Parts: sequence; structure tokens; C-alpha cells
Amino acid sequence: MQCERLKNLIRDWYQEVRNFTLSPIKMMELINKHIKACEICQKDEDLPLELDQLREIIRVPYTLPLTEETKSELEEEYLYEEEIVEESEEEY
Repeated sequence: MQCERLKNLIRDWYQEVRNFTLSPIKMMELINKHIKACEICQKDEDLPLELDQLREIIRVPYTLPLTEETKSELEEEYLYEEEIVEESEEEY
């Protein structure tokens, strides 16, 4: 990690996560926001690997971007379809 500002921010935010005053997901959002605005972070080739390691440490679930297929899978589905069964006239 080449950006000293990001290192300091991560250290501060990690303490907040440990004190339960900041959620791990929010921490990663703040890190991503910093990276988008920082030229040093954008040029750092090792940063994605280091962020993956950080995710494992703070146990943030990795979220995949939603595609059209996953959106359609998330739409409401009926778990059980009621079938109308005709009762037979003869009982055994």
C-alpha cells in the first residue's frame, strides 16, 4: 500500500470497527470512496490484493455486482405451488 493517507484512515477505521462504532461494510465503502478520489491509490497495482486480505481480516462478505440474470433470480418466486388435486370418488 503506497498511500500513507489510506494507511492512516484504515488504521483509524479499523479501531472503530473493533469498538463496534463502524460496520465493516461501511469501512470498505469509505475505503473505496477514498480510492476513487486518490491518484496514488489508483496507480497502486498491489492495492486490490491488499484489500482482499483486509476483507478477510474484518470479515466483510464480498458482494458481486448484480447482473440481469441475478436480478431476475431475486425476483419474487412462489416456493410452493398449490396443486388442486381432485379427490377420487372411490375410497379404499
